Amino acid sequence: MTRIDFHSHILPNMDDGAANVAESLSMLRMLKNDGVETVVATPHLYLHRESVSSFFDHRRESAWELSEAIEAEKEKGIEYPKIVLGAEVYFTGGLENLPLKELCITGTDYLMLELPYAPFTSTFLNSLANFIYSCDVRIILAHIERYFDFSEAKMVEQVLSHGLTAQGNCDSIISARTRKTTLKLIENGSIKLLGTDLHSIRMRPPRFSEAEQVIRKKLSDETFVSMMETAAAVLGNT
Repeated sequence: MTRIDFHSHILPNMDDGAANVAESLSMLRMLKNDGVETVVATPHLYLHRESVSSFFDHRRESAWELSEAIEAEKEKGIEYPKIVLGAEVYFTGGLENLPLKELCITGTDYLMLELPYAPFTSTFLNSLANFIYSCDVRIILAHIERYFDFSEAKMVEQVLSHGLTAQGNCDSIISARTRKTTLKLIENGSIKLLGTDLHSIRMRPPRFSEAEQVIRKKLSDETFVSMMETAAAVLGNT
């Protein structure tokens, strides 16, 4: 079994995640200490702030800078988790006109989508459903448990009914306030992927092993293994 962190802001100077290469390396070391072998880099893409072409240029430069630092560390005998490039794309009108397959996680046709932080309305849900069924990619919904904070449960469940692959955050599993809801979503099969959603050493550090321990204790060892197997299958585009 390979431990896979499916949501991170590990790339340096890319968004509100790692501020520089040194911080990226520090967080990668923390992930390695937690047993993580692969981390999916999902920098934010907000179309009202940046064009797709600018995003790709920025991501390419950031990933190259980090890979150079990792190669230099390897010469010293220091190993880091494998990084797979992706994006966390904010849902907005006109998204269907973008090169969605290029925004998917590398080697797959899975696109990670972030929804607006506002109460869901019928109009929004119809717009989202139209996008899901008309696009030529498969959707991973980032940190689904967050949307229960400001939308009715039945509306969030309606989103899940469209056959999406949902990802949950480690912090939501660890926090006493959100643990019950998040574990229930994992137990009933709504959340299939686990991500740290790490941003920085201080603001949102990686806590993968803590979340793993909670899942194993409160649910089962098999539940955690199944989540990692699902993550591997997604990266294998199956």
